[in-house]
Amino acid sequence: MSYGPGDFERVTMSDQRTTAHGGMETAYGFRQVDENEKQGLVNTVFHRVAKRYDVMNDLMSAGLHRAWKDAMISWLAPSKQPGYRALDVAGGTGDIAFRIVEASRRSAEVTVLDINGSMLEVGRERAEKKGIAENLTFVEANAEELPFEDNSFDAYTIAFGIRNVPHIDRALDEAFRVLKPGGRFLCLEFSEVEMPLLDKSMRTGPSTPFRASGRQ
Repeated sequence: MSYGPGDFERVTMSDQRTTAHGGMETAYGFRQVDENEKQGLVNTVFHRVAKRYDVMNDLMSAGLHRAWKDAMISWLAPSKQPGYRALDVAGGTGDIAFRIVEASRRSAEVTVLDINGSMLEVGRERAEKKGIAENLTFVEANAEELPFEDNSFDAYTIAFGIRNVPHIDRALDEAFRVLKPGGRFLCLEFSEVEMPLLDKSMRTGPSTPFRASGRQ
C-alpha cells in the first residue's frame, strides 16, 4: 500500500480557519489578512522574537512544549546507524533537530530549514555551543518549495510551524516528495479540543497533539 500527499493527517485550528472560506493562507493569529501579506507578517514577527522564541513557547504552553517535543522524538525513534537523514522544517532555533541528533547518539544528519534567517542564526549559535554543529545543516528556504531532491530524507518533522505556512497543501506535497519510501512525517502543533467536556476544562490552555504518517 502506498500513500499520496493527500493521505497525511492534518491538525486543524478550527473549521472556519481551514475551509475554502477561511484557510490558513489568510489566517494570521485571530484575524484574516490578504494572502500576499501573511508571509511577510510572519517573517517580521520571527525576526523580532528569534532570540526569545523558546520563552514565547514556554508562555504559550505553560512550559509543556518541552515535554511534547520529547514525546515527539520518542515516537520518531531516530536510527542510531550512520546515514540516517532528517529534515526539520520551521525549525530555526534547533529544538527538534538537537533532540534528533542526541536521540541518535549523534549519528543522525539533520537539515534545519526555516524561511527566517534570524531564527537560523540562533540555531547555529546554539549548535556550536552544544558541540553538535557537524551533525547539522541550516538552510534558509520555503516549506512550500523545498530545495532538495526527491526521496532524500528518512524523516520530516515540523513543530509549531505548520500554522505559519500559507499553503499547507503545498508544504505537504513537498514533504511527501522529499521523504524516502518508508520515511516518516511528524507534525506537532497547537490545536483546539473537540470533545465537549474536555473542551471546557482546557479553555485556559492549549491542547497539542502531533500526527505521524509514513510513506511506503
